[in-house]
Amino acid sequence: MTSEAKKLGFFGALFLIVSSLAGSGVIALPQQLAATGSITLISFLLVTAGALFLTLVYVRAGTMFKDPSPTALATYVSPVLGAKSGFFYVYGNLISNVSILIAGLGYLAMFVPALNHPIFLGLTVIALIWLFVVLSLRGVGLIAKVVSTTVTLLLISVIITGVVGWLDFDPALFKQNWNVSGDSAGMAIMSGFAVLIFSFVGVESIATNNEQIKNPQKIVPIATIVGFIIVAIVYIASTTVIEGMFPAKEIQDAPASFALAMQHIFKSHLVGQVVSAVMAIACIASFMVWNLSSASAAKTSADNGFLPKAYSHTNKHGIYSKGLVINGVIMTVVELILMSLGSNIAAAFNITVTISVLLLLFPYFWSGVAIVKKDLVNQTRSYGNMIIVGLSSIFLISAFASATLDELWLVIALVMVVMGAYALILVKQKPGEAGKVSD
Repeated sequence: MTSEAKKLGFFGALFLIVSSLAGSGVIALPQQLAATGSITLISFLLVTAGALFLTLVYVRAGTMFKDPSPTALATYVSPVLGAKSGFFYVYGNLISNVSILIAGLGYLAMFVPALNHPIFLGLTVIALIWLFVVLSLRGVGLIAKVVSTTVTLLLISVIITGVVGWLDFDPALFKQNWNVSGDSAGMAIMSGFAVLIFSFVGVESIATNNEQIKNPQKIVPIATIVGFIIVAIVYIASTTVIEGMFPAKEIQDAPASFALAMQHIFKSHLVGQVVSAVMAIACIASFMVWNLSSASAAKTSADNGFLPKAYSHTNKHGIYSKGLVINGVIMTVVELILMSLGSNIAAAFNITVTISVLLLLFPYFWSGVAIVKKDLVNQTRSYGNMIIVGLSSIFLISAFASATLDELWLVIALVMVVMGAYALILVKQKPGEAGKVSD
């Protein structure tokens, strides 16, 4: 239990949600969206509206449940759903963690061009995975401070781009970039949904850490909503302005989009290099924090009987050591698959983001259903809750339309594996042993 003196106040909670959302989600957005065009501004507005309702789901869950994590909420709906959601949430985040490293290395490609080669990229990702696993076994320590500092510098670079960059904004170029995908307007708008949803993954970060917040009943809802709005404005302003500063093809060919923008704004190659280095460090270092978070989520599922008990093991430093090693092996396998596909930085990032988002949609969806069920159990009728859950659910379901057929088949295959794995785990337990969770 965290002492009251060490708990976060409003501004600490606000920084937590802003850094959780903006740390790694934003830096690869311009390049990914440039393949479609500036028409993705419409996608951005739609996804932001949907993500806001998803944020409100976790704001409400934080006031209704002792444990408002996606896995616990899904377990409240049904132990079986909780088990599946535990798999989806943990392994969706693991795939997402790989994409974080890939995004960070994209900004280092300015200094190390060899990173554009799939084999060199893959070997570097695997080396970083195990470097951070080893470092994590002794706790966060210095890395947490590095993350805090570099994420702040990252945000400053993004904010400068989103404000000063408008002086170099060319409406004619923005119009020229409108739809370069060759698809219909409707298809183009939907195509950006997955990567945009990925940029908002983490909206549950404050609600699931409410024990670390002073007066959570008051601070958590306000900090979450204010933080979300700040991040959404920064996202939209910075990404849109870049689409009016450079031709779409130039943005596509530049993994370090914000470094390119800052270099253009300040007319200095050195500034571009510094920004590229800072963003790379921020993104790569944040992997350690997200990796520890994934191990923590896995422990919660393991404690409920949904994942192997090894995930519950804690070493003398209070770190879920065996879980970190297991997750390291899984992430290594993911990267080996990407290497076998010959995926470069852009392709590898797009694949991992899409698959991780599609997996995370399951626990996010059931989190909303948990709120409705809670109202039914308590014999209360909250139209506000029904509206929030309904709109967030429509948003989550529509996200599947952004995936390709191959990506959907892969997710279906993963779902089948999850169901089979859960069935085997359940056989080893006594009836009623799994799925125990407090509400």
